[in-house]
Amino acid sequence: MKALENRDPFKLGILAIVVGLLLALGVVVLSQLSFGKATYTALLAQSAGLKSAEDVQIAGVLVGQVKSVELDGDKVKVTFTVDSGVHLGSQTTAEVKVATLLGTHLLMVTPKGSGSLPNDQIPLAQTSVPFNLQDVLNQGAQQLQQIDAKQLATLLNTITNELSPSTADVGPALQGVVRLSTFIANRSGQIGQLLKAARSVTTQLSSSSSDLIALMQQTNLVIQEVTDRREAIHLLLVETSKLATNVNGIINDTKADTGPALTALNGTLAELRAQDAALRHVLDVMAPAARYLANATGNGPWVDLNTDGSVLPPNDLCKKLGQCK
Repeated sequence: MKALENRDPFKLGILAIVVGLLLALGVVVLSQLSFGKATYTALLAQSAGLKSAEDVQIAGVLVGQVKSVELDGDKVKVTFTVDSGVHLGSQTTAEVKVATLLGTHLLMVTPKGSGSLPNDQIPLAQTSVPFNLQDVLNQGAQQLQQIDAKQLATLLNTITNELSPSTADVGPALQGVVRLSTFIANRSGQIGQLLKAARSVTTQLSSSSSDLIALMQQTNLVIQEVTDRREAIHLLLVETSKLATNVNGIINDTKADTGPALTALNGTLAELRAQDAALRHVLDVMAPAARYLANATGNGPWVDLNTDGSVLPPNDLCKKLGQCK
């Protein structure tokens, strides 16, 4: 403690300032160093909006970051880093691409060729940007020079004259378009689901195409069978019609003979019915007589005959009674 008290405060202050500056410088240097990264440069015709700290990608995979974008003569030099495990061949290309609609960009690097990049730099011939403003202006100027100003003025005047009577309808039409756009934007999720469902149905139909074809073939067989049955039924109806016509002709041809025959048949049936009634009456009358006869003959299922032989000859009686020995 006494040693510190004996030191000069001014010198201690100077020493503290120097140490602070060295620490700040060390932090800055460390922040600029990229551990596990390799540093390369690329020459571009223009920056195309590329900025430092934007991504460096290879095949859509983040592999590094843009460190600086600075002017190098009439070109732009971009310094960027990639993972140390990525090898960039001598034909490696670089392209500036728009990453999002908000204006962010990225540097797309495509490793190609063998060997390594000369001086770790991608030359101008192997780089590209989304557009070259000067080329766009030159092409636009050439196109504008080919336009006939008089014809353009006549066209605009004609459009104005045609739209003037319908000015009151243009506003509502535009409002309808705006409402339709708003509706589509609000239902974008549902429309996406609808398209996804439609895609699923299309995929299912595509995968089931063989089954559908087989079903259609079976349908053709059913239709063919129905057609055959229809033709058979039609033929049956035609033949039945012919049979009815022939039977009708036979009836008409035999009508004169059939009438008396049926009349005689009716008479015969009437006579048979009368005979049947008479026989039925005879049976009714004979039943009591047969019963009395059975009761009178108690020797069994036969009747003793006492005759003197004058009624039937002996041989004939023997034969009738079945007692011949």
